[in-house]
Amino acid sequence: MQNPLIELSQSLAATVAGIEQSIVAVSARKSGFQSGIIIDSTRILTVDPGVELDGDLQVVLPSGEVAAASLLGRDPGWDLALLELREPFEGAIPLTLAGGATHGELIVGVSRSPETGLNASLGMLGALSGAWRTWKGGKLDHFIKLDIPAQAALAGGLALRADGTVLGMISLGLARGASVVVPSSNLHRFVETIAAHGELGRGYLGVGLQPVPQPAGMIVLSVESGSPSESAHLMVGDVIVAIGGQRADDFSAIQEFLEPPHIGEHIPLQIIRAGQRLDLEIEIGRRPSARRVA
Repeated sequence: MQNPLIELSQSLAATVAGIEQSIVAVSARKSGFQSGIIIDSTRILTVDPGVELDGDLQVVLPSGEVAAASLLGRDPGWDLALLELREPFEGAIPLTLAGGATHGELIVGVSRSPETGLNASLGMLGALSGAWRTWKGGKLDHFIKLDIPAQAALAGGLALRADGTVLGMISLGLARGASVVVPSSNLHRFVETIAAHGELGRGYLGVGLQPVPQPAGMIVLSVESGSPSESAHLMVGDVIVAIGGQRADDFSAIQEFLEPPHIGEHIPLQIIRAGQRLDLEIEIGRRPSARRVA
């Protein structure tokens, strides 16, 4: 009778071997190397922090060759960057991204480093819930936390279910001190959007805000010249109490309308100005790529 532990061990080893040709190491400039995954013969998906805006990046391919790549697009809110190889990698095995997981199941983290080659870590899916907003402002379809120790090379690696299906990409920068997963559904959407538009696109109001208790809402601290907020005639001292027909008690209420689907939409605002309630309308702009404000 076959030992069940041996069966499990052999199954996990086969799962890792089956994905080996899809994992690369990407130079992260000042912080060394991080991992990445091959989408097709020319594109590589990795995490954002170590990728600079211009210049060539070095990619260590599964064959051990070092190839040059450049940045196609990035989104800090989702901690993702898409790279393009200067020369196609003929040994690429395109990934099939598939979601679906249950709390407590075994997950294998697969990464690559130039020094040790392919690395694998075994852990458990420690936390699983619905949509959540990262501390960088992006909204992911699920919160997935792994019971796998955070290691630098693991960032940008794959989170695999025991049957070999891809749960998503491992990030160390979206929840402090934890290994979390950017779900496959978000990876799909990111790659498709970069291919179509060159960027994911975030909404932009051009306004500095701070929550206040009375009246409950977001007080305007600053308005950028030429911004959607200036065009909507918002003024310093206004208190936004509702946006899109919803209460605006905190930043999350505003951020909901800065998601990509709302760009270009005209959204109603309700404000308090000098004790008077006023109704305005604002067009959600597209955030300039270097900008980090609401």
